[in-house]
Amino acid sequence: MTWKDETGIEKVNDLFIRLLGLGVREPVACRGQADSSWLLRTSLDRILDTNADYVARLAEERAVIEKFRVQAREYFGPLETNYLHGSHANDRISALTVLQHYRAPTRLLDWTASPWVALYFAAIDHHDKNGAIWWFNQGKEAFEDEVGRRWDKYGLRRDPQRNNEVDLNDTAFNSDGPPWITKLHSRVPFHRIEVQQGFFTVAGHLGLEHGELIADVLGEGQYARVVVPASWKQEILDRLRIMNIHSKSLDYPGADLVGTDLTRDLKRAQHRGNLNCSITEFGNKPECRNDRRLRNTEGFFDVLIEHS
Repeated sequence: MTWKDETGIEKVNDLFIRLLGLGVREPVACRGQADSSWLLRTSLDRILDTNADYVARLAEERAVIEKFRVQAREYFGPLETNYLHGSHANDRISALTVLQHYRAPTRLLDWTASPWVALYFAAIDHHDKNGAIWWFNQGKEAFEDEVGRRWDKYGLRRDPQRNNEVDLNDTAFNSDGPPWITKLHSRVPFHRIEVQQGFFTVAGHLGLEHGELIADVLGEGQYARVVVPASWKQEILDRLRIMNIHSKSLDYPGADLVGTDLTRDLKRAQHRGNLNCSITEFGNKPECRNDRRLRNTEGFFDVLIEHS
């Protein structure tokens, strides 16, 4: 189902007035994306070949989780260790929230309860392209009750040790698991997630576009997009800074990403020296442009940051 773009927003003031009213009656989940052409696809799904054998894709996901557990172990605090190596080590769904926080590719998609945080991420990058804020009604009657009814339909087991919550691990990593979607909160109190008022959506099957799944759960008028014109982005960022919404307040490593990006560009320029691709020509000369494909994909910022 297509998410409709809201109309009647003709200037920046209109946009801010609209966001002031968003979520007043019902709590909303928001996600800002710097390019309005991007769909709601997870970082893992953007990397894996959707035409590949599904069992092979599940194996790739499992390998990412296991490699992260081993290679990042020395950097964990006690809470991360508990979910990756301790008493909750078999809870791979909760483990994914730790991986997502540390920018590993996962089947999770970041959301925020704040329209302003979403607006920041819709405006912070790609100033030559329109951004978008995706939002949906995450209220109990609208989203959670319908998701709950589907648990019974799918026959998912409830965990008595977690207030009768459904154990998502039962089907998420099976090749024949049902195509459910639900919200997920991190059990580890990461500072970045707290200040960005973040949480996730997670699907029961790889390769599913979260926008379609959310629309299938909700009724008409319960979800939409707000387009953020490219020409407004800098003014939006200036206004948000006055509201104390910026990279530092959101614990967002913006300058680090710029430095990392420049390092990557310079290395690629040197590697492609036979094409005379200097760092100043990356993204400009046609023969050099493809070397920036990883930087200009919709997956880049979802792996590196959280709306969470």
